Amino acid sequence: MNRKPRVAMHVEFLYPVVSQGRVPFAGGIEVQLTLMGRGLAKRGFDVHVVTCDYGQPDRLQADGLTLHKAYPPSGGIPVLRFFHPRLTLGLSALWRCDADVYLFRGAALWAGIVYRVARARGRRFVWLTGHDHDVMKELPDVLGARDRALVFAAIRGADAIVTQTQSQAARLKTDFGLDSTVIMNSVEIPGPERVVDPVHAGDVIWLSTYKASKRPDWFTRFAERHPQVRCRMAGVVPGPPVNDIQFRAARAVAARVPSLEVSGPVSREGIGAFLQGAAVFAHTSPSEGFPNTLLEAWAHGVSSVSCFDPDGIVEREHLGACRESYEEWEAAIEARLADPVLRAAESARARAWTVAHHAPEVVHESLARLLRSLL
Repeated sequence: MNRKPRVAMHVEFLYPVVSQGRVPFAGGIEVQLTLMGRGLAKRGFDVHVVTCDYGQPDRLQADGLTLHKAYPPSGGIPVLRFFHPRLTLGLSALWRCDADVYLFRGAALWAGIVYRVARARGRRFVWLTGHDHDVMKELPDVLGARDRALVFAAIRGADAIVTQTQSQAARLKTDFGLDSTVIMNSVEIPGPERVVDPVHAGDVIWLSTYKASKRPDWFTRFAERHPQVRCRMAGVVPGPPVNDIQFRAARAVAARVPSLEVSGPVSREGIGAFLQGAAVFAHTSPSEGFPNTLLEAWAHGVSSVSCFDPDGIVEREHLGACRESYEEWEAAIEARLADPVLRAAESARARAWTVAHHAPEVVHESLARLLRSLL
C-alpha cells in the first residue's frame, strides 16, 4: 500500500464539533467520533469524514480530519429529500472518500448505506454500537421496514463489530449470534488545573439533550424541591422534526425558580468551564450506550448520580451512585451535597478511573490495532 491506510466515517453533525463555535451543536456521539478520528490520524491513518453541509469548504482539513460536505442538515422537500439531496450527495461523498475501511456508529439508515458503499468498492466495513438498543434484535429505535433491512444488513455483514460495554457484547451474542470487540469510549483528559474542587463546589448540573427520553423533568423537579441549591442545566435543543417542548418546559420552571439556570448547547471547548463549581453531575436518562457526559464529568473530577450504569461501573468502582427511581435518585444527590468527604473521594476515584480506562491513548490504540488487523 503506497498511501496511508484510509478510514472513512459518515457523521452528519460532526462539523459543528470542529467549527470552533461557529455552529453551536455538539452531541456526545459526534464528540466521540471526532476524538476517534483524531486518534486514528495520530496513529498513521488518513481519516475522512462525510458530514452535513453548513457552508464550510469541501475537503476541509480540521483536527487532523478531511471533511467531505454532503447535504444541508435540513435541506430539500420532506419525503423527497431522502432521495435528493441526502442520498445522492451522501453517496457521492462516501464514494469520493475511496477508503480502505468504512466505519459507522449506531443503528440507523446510514449504517446500511455506508455498508453498501464499502461492499460496492470491495472494502472493509466496521460497525460500532452507539446505544444499548442497537444490539437488541427488535431494534427499538429503528422505524420502518426499509431502515430495519438496511441496519440488519450492516450488522450481519460487518467485517468487525465494536461494542462499548461487556453487556452490549453479551446481548449482541445472544440476539444476533455475533462476536464483537469491546472498546470503551474515550474522553479528553483535562490537566490538573482544570479539575473541579469537589469540597468547595456546591452546584448540581445537568448536561444532555432536551427531549423526553432524557427526562430533563427529573432535574427541574429536583430544582423546584431544592430552591436553596444552585441547579444548572444545558444541552442540545432539538430542531424540526423533533419539537423543543422539553426545553420550553424547563425554561418555564426556571422563570419561577431563581436558583435554576437553563441554557442551550455548550460547545466542546466550553464543557470544562460549565463543569466548574459542580458538586454533583446529575444524569437522568434511563437508557444509553456509554454517556459521553458521564465521562466528561469524571475526567474533571465530578461525582455523578445517574439512572444508568454502563457495565455497573458507577456502583462497582464507587464513582457516585446509580438509582432507578426518582426518590432514590434525589436522595443520592442530597447525600452528596451534605457530605463533602464522600464526594471528594468519589471525585478522585472517578478521575483516576477515567485516566486509566478512557484516555485517548488507551482507547484509540485498541481501535487502531483492530483496523490494522482487517487490512
